[in-house]
Amino acid sequence: MSDGQPDIWIGLLDEVCVKVDGVALPLPPSRKTRALLALLVIESRPQRREALCEMLWSTNDDPRAGLRWSLTKLRGLVGDLLVADRRAVSLRLDHAKTDFHQLHAALEATVDPDLRQLREFESALRNGYLNNLDCTESPGFELWLDSQRFSLRRLHDALLQKLCVAAAAEPSRAIDYARKRVAINPINIDANLALLELLLTYEGMSGARTCFEQCRQRLRRSRVDESLLLQGWRKLAGISPARLAFEPLTQEREHAHHEAAAEPQLPQKPSLAVLGLRDVVAGDSAITTGLTADLITRLSRLGSLFVIARASSTRFDSLAYTFPQIGRMLGVRYLVQGTTQQHNDRLRINVELVDAQHSCIIWAESFERSLGDVFLMQDEVANAIVSAVGPEIERAEYERARPKPPENLDAWENYHMALWHSFRFTGRDTEIAAVYLGKALLQDPLFSRAHAAQSLTHYTRAFLDSCDDVDKEIQLALDSAQQSVSLDCRDAMAHWSLGRAQFLARQHDMAMLSLDRALQVNPNYAQGYYAKGFVGSHSGLLDTAMPCLESAERLSPFDPLLFAMKSSRAVNLVARGDYEDAVEWAVRATLEPNAHFHIYAIAAACLQLVGQHADAQQYIEATLRRHPGYSQKIFFRSFPYRDAVHQKVVADALANAGLS
Repeated sequence: MSDGQPDIWIGLLDEVCVKVDGVALPLPPSRKTRALLALLVIESRPQRREALCEMLWSTNDDPRAGLRWSLTKLRGLVGDLLVADRRAVSLRLDHAKTDFHQLHAALEATVDPDLRQLREFESALRNGYLNNLDCTESPGFELWLDSQRFSLRRLHDALLQKLCVAAAAEPSRAIDYARKRVAINPINIDANLALLELLLTYEGMSGARTCFEQCRQRLRRSRVDESLLLQGWRKLAGISPARLAFEPLTQEREHAHHEAAAEPQLPQKPSLAVLGLRDVVAGDSAITTGLTADLITRLSRLGSLFVIARASSTRFDSLAYTFPQIGRMLGVRYLVQGTTQQHNDRLRINVELVDAQHSCIIWAESFERSLGDVFLMQDEVANAIVSAVGPEIERAEYERARPKPPENLDAWENYHMALWHSFRFTGRDTEIAAVYLGKALLQDPLFSRAHAAQSLTHYTRAFLDSCDDVDKEIQLALDSAQQSVSLDCRDAMAHWSLGRAQFLARQHDMAMLSLDRALQVNPNYAQGYYAKGFVGSHSGLLDTAMPCLESAERLSPFDPLLFAMKSSRAVNLVARGDYEDAVEWAVRATLEPNAHFHIYAIAAACLQLVGQHADAQQYIEATLRRHPGYSQKIFFRSFPYRDAVHQKVVADALANAGLS
């Protein structure tokens, strides 16, 4: 007892445990209640009730009731440590002890460590990290739990490293700790070299050499470059590169040696590794680890990218290796790295997308957010980064492929060349895109993305009236999109292309369903949000459509379809009867790059609706200059309205502006 208050200790490193005055209390059987306790201990800051409900009880009929029930159970365990008001929940950790925070303090201590305490920590971590807390029906919590386990694995490595140093006078114990360090991450080259150094010193060349060969085999099986291990081994053992290369080997080992010497081959599709974010003061933190894990998970959902697993990518420090070295070792073309800096309750995140081979920054951005709701902040920043990285890599891939002779392009390079032309929305560019896609599909007939892009070329021919048989092109757009979906139903672009084709075919409900699926596959797909807003605005789903258009522009403020996003807002506002605001958006759309003749016609209709007849006529004239023979028939074939009343408003405006 202290000051009349009970001594409360909360353990997380092994099994969750709460002790009051040294006596372990029985825990609630509810796994979510134990998970909530762990989250409140680790995060330490007040957590918004809405965020907790979303994280742990999103599938409950009444998430708030689930949270209240768990809080009642926790109150019985920790008493007044639990602070809960109508908005947030937290624990008063200054009135309790936790092994989680004690571990952090022990690793940060600069004085001689308490070896007994360090060994107790290691014994607890040896059994796993945050055991028996999995809530598979709560994906938000699972993602958080995964990031915390990753952080604890790093802490475990640092703990074993500290124990190795402390046990310098006891070689057998130091070697035991070094082996355990390798066991928690068998491809950690620093850990393997530390073990080899101890073995060479205390057990001789024979045992060390056997361990070295085992480590090489592990690296090869994991497709990790072994050059750093070889350099370290040569330095430790005093072996010259020539001797290491030409010492007697069995034929099998010699074959493996040459095979491993080759660097990982770059995959055809764009490849990327997230090196991770580091706090400029604290290094790794729960926020940086969680955000790194979030980025890798979300980027992996983009069908257009090959993303290296976190266990391999986050072990590289860009201060210790050059970007070309990291790119070669991991076999990737692009790297994402960044830093965070905290000041009071604000967090600044700086992120860079780097071309590994040329060590040049392709894209960089800074984000500043409040720490009031860590999970909301993490979601917002991760979404913004992912939505920017995809288009930036596509642009970089086009620039990389453009100087190559056409006969030297592979399937993905042909695809990226086609995509650039497709989004220029001219008849000529559409036909150039079709040629590139034909080559891509000859090289790889099962290339889902190329089929989706081919659907876009058929769609554009029909939409821009640049073909002799519009109905045939619409059917071809449907066929190509359906082929894309059948080849890869996890590719958002496949569902996106199908939704657009279904819209032209006047299948409004099917189109909305396909676009919903695109956004389920990739919740950060700006063009998916745009398409849903565009189709929704012509389907009478005005309240659903406008937030989608706003999200699209927020996710991709420099998108090649920005003109269409702004023009679709105007269409939505016209259907609502808000003609004044519609004019502003419609005219702004004509000023964006790639704006085609349809965009000018929409601006003309909006101007006519507010009585600006002379300006409306000028926009009709601009439309006809861009597409001689343009008519209302062409307009409404490209913009099939479901609601006849909404269509009549636009038709009358176009007629009064001079378009028959």
